[in-house]
Amino acid sequence: MKKVDQILLKFEKHAAKILLMVMIVLVFASGVARFLKHPINWAVDMSSFFFAWACFFAVDVAWRENKMMSVDILVKKFSERTQKIIRVVNYIIILAFIVYLIVWGFYLSYKTRYRTFVGIPNFSYTWVTLSVPVGAILLFRTTVLKLIEEFRGNKKEER
Repeated sequence: MKKVDQILLKFEKHAAKILLMVMIVLVFASGVARFLKHPINWAVDMSSFFFAWACFFAVDVAWRENKMMSVDILVKKFSERTQKIIRVVNYIIILAFIVYLIVWGFYLSYKTRYRTFVGIPNFSYTWVTLSVPVGAILLFRTTVLKLIEEFRGNKKEER
């Protein structure tokens, strides 16, 4: 299972980097082309597509590596047991929100199946909206792993 985790994490990191770089190149090229009076109509739409997927990959990487911003000034003053309870409650709240994202993300993806991009005919907007439930599934998996780690008492690194 650890091997699968490493492969998935590596894929997400590389995918997020590549998608963001391609998005930046497309937006820049679109700006230059527009300045030269030859706009690239599909560049902004494709950039939106790449950005949506890159965001969800990047947020899962940050969540998995405990690099999300947190305000824990007050929580640090509690006992270790109380801190653990607060973390578990937070994970359960996060899981509830992620389940909401999965359910409604798939619903939205289904509803947008006939919608296409303005600049890219025959490219369904569903490919963008699928980033929500797929990204949420990745986040769900990461959060469940964090909950399991919490109950086992393993503390990989300082939170």
